[in-house]
Amino acid sequence: MPAKREQNAPSGKYIAIVDDDESVRRAFARLIRAYSFQAQTYGSGREFLDSLSTSVPACLLVDVHLDDMTGFELLRRLAAMGLKVPAVVITARDEPEVRRDCELCGVAALLVKPVEGLSLLKAIETAMSRPAGRDSRNN
Repeated sequence: MPAKREQNAPSGKYIAIVDDDESVRRAFARLIRAYSFQAQTYGSGREFLDSLSTSVPACLLVDVHLDDMTGFELLRRLAAMGLKVPAVVITARDEPEVRRDCELCGVAALLVKPVEGLSLLKAIETAMSRPAGRDSRNN
């Protein structure tokens, strides 16, 4: 189990949680904060993209299915902006197309719902330890 830390990220760095389900956002944020990470939650891809004018997260936790765009569309928009944010993708569908899109977008980890807390924390730590922009196929 990842060790609980007093400070995982320098001031100003945070984990962005993008999910259109408020209860999921709250649960993930609570877990992440329990391990001394900072967390910011967003109910849509657009809300997250709008937030980038003030700060960029150290890691992105994003659901595949959002109300306004897919998680993969969000990742492609980040890439088009020149931003290389380590990402963990969450989905209820463990399908070959989802795995392919994860590889194409270079995500650090894919987690299938229901997500266990330990798996989420390990995925975040893995994502944050990878060099920016590293292709997930090189794990």
